[in-house]
Amino acid sequence: MSVNISTAFYDVMFGKPVIGETLNALEESTLNIVRDILNSPDKLCSHIPPLPSVLVELIETLKCPKANFLDIVAVIEKDPSIAIQVLKIANTAKYNQKNEVISSLRKAVGVLGVAGVSSIASTVMVKNIMPNKPIYHKMFGKQIWLHSLYCASMCQILAPTHDENSFDAHLLGLIHDVGKIVIFGCLCKAFETADIDSVPGGAMFKTLMSEMSIDISYFVAVEWKLPSAYVEALRQQRGTKTTALAKILFNANLLSEVYLLYEKGIACEEQIADLLNKLAFDDMLWQEFLEQASSVIAA
Repeated sequence: MSVNISTAFYDVMFGKPVIGETLNALEESTLNIVRDILNSPDKLCSHIPPLPSVLVELIETLKCPKANFLDIVAVIEKDPSIAIQVLKIANTAKYNQKNEVISSLRKAVGVLGVAGVSSIASTVMVKNIMPNKPIYHKMFGKQIWLHSLYCASMCQILAPTHDENSFDAHLLGLIHDVGKIVIFGCLCKAFETADIDSVPGGAMFKTLMSEMSIDISYFVAVEWKLPSAYVEALRQQRGTKTTALAKILFNANLLSEVYLLYEKGIACEEQIADLLNKLAFDDMLWQEFLEQASSVIAA
């Protein structure tokens, strides 16, 4: 069985590609909306939520050489929903082995570590950016978020092998699919007017959407004024990967997409083994990813 990894995510959402050289009404409508956004920066802004101010502050704080764990606590305390989630995770059996109630963020940082708390906080904030349209969220939105979690996990695992900061890699993995979030919104809009029998399953459509989502992610990162290292890593996904973060993201995205395909029964173990072999990927790192992936819950 042959798998086109470049359109793998859309295979998960819409099923196996429909062979054909033409676009159906739904695909045409979606494509026109996406093109309109790409050709107009103002319209792009209207299709993306603002980056949470607390996340911006967290990124800036972690970049400061003089920052300490109390500074991280001070940032997270500004958003009660994030603080509650951090405390909830710190009290799970995985981290709270002494079974003591952890009720303060300072203690949570002591249990989870600065990197752990930062990754958890950023995950909560990015998740809040995800679309939640009732009709299509279950079919499309959850798949976007699940893949983002897998990719972020793999990026974090790969970061030390490239002497990169694990928080940077993790956050990059979380936000790299923001282009798909925009496309998801365009698809939902197209569904409102297109023939209900139309299905966005054409091979041509999936290829175009895959390419456009990469461009949109880059433009959104620029609009959000993310660190230049993030922006450059996203830009390089369409060309030569020269920076460490770009290489990390490319491999993490590739491997997490194949894993998602495997979960959905589209790819088999032999195809995963072939990809790992082609990438000369460390088996211990893959096993670490599998252990983390098994605990991922996409809500």
